[in-house]
Amino acid sequence: MNQLESRPAERATTRLRGLLREGMVVAAGCYDPLSARLAELSGFPAVHLTGLGMEVTQLGAPDLGLLTLSEVASHAARITSAIDIPVLADADTGFGGVLNVHRTVRELERAGIAGIHIEDQPLPKRCPVLDARTIVTREQAVERVAAACAARTDPDFVIVARTDADTVSLAEVIERCNVYLEAGADMVMPMLMNVDGVPYDSLPPDEQMALHRRVVKAIDGPVMGMGNPPPEGYTVDDMAAAGYAFFMFTATALGAAANAISEAFAAIKQDGTDGRFIVARPGRYHNVRTLMEAVRLEDYFAIENGLKGQQ
Repeated sequence: MNQLESRPAERATTRLRGLLREGMVVAAGCYDPLSARLAELSGFPAVHLTGLGMEVTQLGAPDLGLLTLSEVASHAARITSAIDIPVLADADTGFGGVLNVHRTVRELERAGIAGIHIEDQPLPKRCPVLDARTIVTREQAVERVAAACAARTDPDFVIVARTDADTVSLAEVIERCNVYLEAGADMVMPMLMNVDGVPYDSLPPDEQMALHRRVVKAIDGPVMGMGNPPPEGYTVDDMAAAGYAFFMFTATALGAAANAISEAFAAIKQDGTDGRFIVARPGRYHNVRTLMEAVRLEDYFAIENGLKGQQ
């Protein structure tokens, strides 16, 4: 039986829970079925479906919370159908009030997503690399977490509560994370783009690493990385040693794809052909047949031939 006909019997949610019990999960940040499939072929055990990546690739728009729930759910379903590893998805603010959060969980469960993270920004939200982020009250944020947890039909569906309280203070980040865990979140995601008014990126790598250790230690439950790579000179092993439960590279694939596409188009525009670009950047997926094989061409042929054999 081919891969398309033999999906894993264990639910994606249960597989993600199992991975989390084994140690820190390192996930690839993906944005569409192809990037997710390439992550699976590269050996990643899970995928993080990036909201930034969806906004940029599906709308050609910045990460400002412009996608609707139905658009995200439809896109997510195509991704989960293309791969056999679990997907943890960015669900922004839950797309509205507590009833919207409830529906968000139900729709993404149906889409085959293994878990989501929802944040404590108001709607519309802003990407954390942008200025002018704000947060809702603790009470409103706790209501979102509680609504998400109550909406689950699958008890293994993972609920992650993200806080953007770094816009206030580091102490508020830690306190909110612990409050959200008390409210039922399975894991928390502290944003650390600012550290008491100091940009995270301006800190030396050793200070960044010390910050991660300090924050994770102060939080009374599993912690998910904010999507940045490890500090310069450090690796995912160091992030695991710091105590993280889930760590992803949110925008690496997206940036790599955008750079490669931009360079290819510039070379074609300049040369009138793609030869120089391909020679300078050889890769297996310049071969269209090989690219289709990566997305299970032979499995589709097997289905087609099996149907013909029944006629």
